[in-house]
Amino acid sequence: MVLNIGFNMDHRGELVRYFMESYIRGLNTLMGGNASIKVGDYVLITPSGVPKTELSEGDLVKLSLNGNVLEGSRKPSTEWRMHLAVYRVSNYLAVFHAHAPSVIALYLAGLRLDLNSVSEARSYIRRVDEVDFIEPGTQELADEVSARIKDGADLVVLRNHGVVAVGYSLPEALNKVEVAEDTARILLSVRCLKPRD
Repeated sequence: MVLNIGFNMDHRGELVRYFMESYIRGLNTLMGGNASIKVGDYVLITPSGVPKTELSEGDLVKLSLNGNVLEGSRKPSTEWRMHLAVYRVSNYLAVFHAHAPSVIALYLAGLRLDLNSVSEARSYIRRVDEVDFIEPGTQELADEVSARIKDGADLVVLRNHGVVAVGYSLPEALNKVEVAEDTARILLSVRCLKPRD
């Protein structure tokens, strides 16, 4: 499904709904993570500092691709630079950032997401890349993530921080986050049940 029509309340409702799903599914904390969709020359992004259980369509922020607030009374997510940088270097229409706990744990343990370990990962995620820890919300992080996306990754692991997934729709991007989290959980379980000799 591709979102390619003008901004309307359906887009807002979809963004609120799928962002809330990331909390329900344990991919984000109450205040963590962010998501956006691109429609034409504009981006609709989740705000900073609003609990997901209280988020409404009116809280979302409409940005130009240059980062100017076009609509909304809230501050955009602190990761707005990263979202816009990804849209500038790709044709993707959705960006989802989550603090996926099992993915973070996997990388802290010195392991990596192996797309060949689980068929679903191979089916939905084309390529995983990673960046070392960079302070959240910075232009440096935006530049590093967008460079990985430009090079062909559709899921980027932010060490000690979380993941960024891209897609042509919010469900596609969120599904990549969830598949990455499930794969990481499986790999961690295998490591616990069958430690290396």
